[in-house]
Amino acid sequence: MPIYRGDGGSGDASTDAYASQVATHAQTATTKANEAAASATAAAASATAAANEATTFNNSLGAAATTLSAGASATASYNSSTKVFTLGIPTGATGATGATGATGATGPQGATGAQGPAGATGSTGATGAAATIAVGTVTTGAAGSSATVTNTGTSAAAVFAFAIPKGDTGATGATGATGATGATGAAGANGAGVAAGGSTGQALVKTDGTDYNTEWATVLTANQTITLSGAVTGSGTTSITTTLSTVDGGTY
Repeated sequence: MPIYRGDGGSGDASTDAYASQVATHAQTATTKANEAAASATAAAASATAAANEATTFNNSLGAAATTLSAGASATASYNSSTKVFTLGIPTGATGATGATGATGATGPQGATGAQGPAGATGSTGATGAAATIAVGTVTTGAAGSSATVTNTGTSAAAVFAFAIPKGDTGATGATGATGATGATGAAGANGAGVAAGGSTGQALVKTDGTDYNTEWATVLTANQTITLSGAVTGSGTTSITTTLSTVDGGTY
C-alpha cells in the first residue's frame, strides 16, 4: 500500500498517524474475519451435533413382541426410558409369504457445489420442544388380516394406533361331565277305568297277562243251571257244591 508523506517529510506527524490508522483497520478486519470463521465453525459443529443426536435417537428405537394365547386382545406399550415398543400379539394363522419387490435403480451422484462465503453469525434460536411418542388406540383385527401401525398424531407428537389380528378359532374342547339328574316329571294322566258294557251277573276278568286287558264274563251264582261239555274231572254231588278242578276243552 503506498503511503503519502506530509509536507514535513518522513518525520511528519500527520503522515505517521495515517499509517497507524491504516494498520489498525487492517488488524480489525483480520480479527473480524477470524471471528466470522470461528462462528461458522461453531455453527457447523452445532448442526453436526444436532444431526448426530437425531441419528442416535432413531438408532436407539427398538421393538419387542410377546405371543398371547388365542382369542386374547392385542396389546401395545412404549417405554420412554428404553425407547422400546412392546407388542402383545395373539396367536394366529401364519400368513402367506408376499412376493419380493423389485430393487430400485441407484440414482446418479450429484456434483459437489462450490463452497459459499461464510455468513454472519446468526442469533441463538429458541429451545425447541422435545418430540413425544404415545400409544393410541389398540384394536383387534380379523383372523388372517395384516397388522398395521398408523401415526394419528404429528411428527413432533406421534400417537401410534395399532390394529393387531386375532388368532384362528381353537379346536373343540373335550365333552363335559354328565349333568345332574333332572327333577321328577309331573304325574301322568289316569289309566282306563272299568270297561263299558257287561250285563247283570257278569264280572270283569283278565284275558291275558297284559295290564288292563279285560272283558266281561258270566260267573257262577247260587241255584244257577249250567251245562257242561267235554271231559270233566272232579268229585261232588249233582248240586255241584264241590270244587271243579279241571274242565278240559269244555265251555260253561
